[in-house]
Amino acid sequence: MTRSEHHDPADGASLPDRHPPQRDAVLTSLVADAIDGGLVTQKLADLEKRLADDPVARRYYVDAMLVHARLAATLSAANPAMVVDLLADEGELSAPPPPAGDATFGQSLRRTAALLTLVAAAVGGIGLWRGVRASLGIPKNAFAEIGQVRFAIEADDGGPLVVGRRVGGQRLAIRSGVVEIAVRNGATIVVEGPAECEVASETLVLLTKGTAVIRLPSDLRGFVMETPTARIDAHGGEFGVLVDEGLTTDVQVYSGDVMVSGDTKAGGGRFPRTVRPGDAIRFTSTADSAPEPLPFDEQRFIRRLPPDPGRGIRTHNLDKPTDVLFGSPRLDSIAVTRAVRPVVVDGILDEWNEEGVFGHARHGRADDPEWIEGRMMYDDHNLYIAARVGDPAPMRNSVNPDLDPRLVWRGGALQIFLSVDRKIGWPADGAVARYFQDRRLVAGIADVQKAENPLLMTLVMWHHAPTGRDRLSVIKRMTGEEMTVDPKGAEGRFVQAADGKGYTLEYVIPWSALGADEDPPRTGDTLATAWELHLSDESGRIWRDQIVEIRNMSDPREIFLFERATTWGRAEFR
Repeated sequence: MTRSEHHDPADGASLPDRHPPQRDAVLTSLVADAIDGGLVTQKLADLEKRLADDPVARRYYVDAMLVHARLAATLSAANPAMVVDLLADEGELSAPPPPAGDATFGQSLRRTAALLTLVAAAVGGIGLWRGVRASLGIPKNAFAEIGQVRFAIEADDGGPLVVGRRVGGQRLAIRSGVVEIAVRNGATIVVEGPAECEVASETLVLLTKGTAVIRLPSDLRGFVMETPTARIDAHGGEFGVLVDEGLTTDVQVYSGDVMVSGDTKAGGGRFPRTVRPGDAIRFTSTADSAPEPLPFDEQRFIRRLPPDPGRGIRTHNLDKPTDVLFGSPRLDSIAVTRAVRPVVVDGILDEWNEEGVFGHARHGRADDPEWIEGRMMYDDHNLYIAARVGDPAPMRNSVNPDLDPRLVWRGGALQIFLSVDRKIGWPADGAVARYFQDRRLVAGIADVQKAENPLLMTLVMWHHAPTGRDRLSVIKRMTGEEMTVDPKGAEGRFVQAADGKGYTLEYVIPWSALGADEDPPRTGDTLATAWELHLSDESGRIWRDQIVEIRNMSDPREIFLFERATTWGRAEFR
């Protein structure tokens, strides 16, 4: 068979290639408009006629709609994977190139669903759907599928995280967001990224890292979840599990009979412990550490995805996840000015210098709802940080800082990377172990020493909605081993904007809290800093986006700020 032919047994003949000829710009434009939501009445009529009259056009349209990544995440009313299950058999189908005007679905949802119905009726057979399973990366005999997604981005090239994707028997890597998996036996798994898991069978889930909540039918027996440091056996009920970077496993039980055994010698070597509803327990990878009881927190885990926000909050541009993950910084330096007036921590910035103010709108528009205007000052005793923020869901952070202090950024926070090491100046240097591991590099002795520098740090500022407290954490060293929440002498204040669409924050942090009181930064120094404003959904639990600013533009873009200090921009003390 030549490249220009495709044999479809349902049609009983060889058909021309499904991709429209380059000269057929009209069809390409109509399909692009369908994807963009720009099908006005006349264009809709034109496309319907093309689809009814032309089998090649029909195939191209359906290929574009189904294989054009991310369709299923929006088209919940007409789940393509369900149609595939009902109509498809094995086959092979090559995905067309993305049409011009590439975008995800918007206003044309109902029209598109109607057009899919029209196409299926016009073709009248299974042949049209043949091979869509292969194009979407769906295993033929999978026993689980993605039922819901919220701000989800995949962590590798394993395929898009879209509603209807089959995931049974394969590794699922989530960089951010939340994915709900429905298993054929009635079990539901809610996985929050960053996470790696595998639904190995209908009754076995492997969680390597991240957070998952399992809900089981009351009559389901013999369900097992395994982590690097624990095994959980459940008979019905619901429980949450968290595996952190140090392979510690936390288990919290909401209902049902749950038996947990540790994989460490001190953890009982598989000897089970009963964890009852309302209880929680922690297993570590340390051989001489016994399981530790934890306080039960009803809100710690995301048990069910919150309602879809519709157009109230912008969702990810899933065709450009790099923009979400790494931002689009424009500045490589900021001025840190010397405070000339006493600073009162009240969220009113009248006493702040105007020099050094910088701004960044997420999409670069004057009417952008997501933006930040920031500034930094200093004197002999303190570092001062202030920002005005545009955020459609402001000050809703509900992550428990007592149980999960390293995850508070997910609920919305300002995170600042900072070097106060005057000896190394700029650029700062130091990288986390993951930076080397992910790139298959070997960290040398000098690399390890740089990562241990206590003057390289991360500051996280957030408002904890459940308690109404304005919080600060100082995480020293690139390794993150030394963390202090609400250090002595530090003061902070969040004040919500009058229109409820943002806030102002103001912090005073003593140099002593940063370990720099003996040799604080001074006029003329150039040190390193970078800013990340994290944005959450309405629940204050799910990270959805960020604004990144002040970055070393000479470093490759696809390096996270937390991975390597050389990515941080210049802080010029004046």
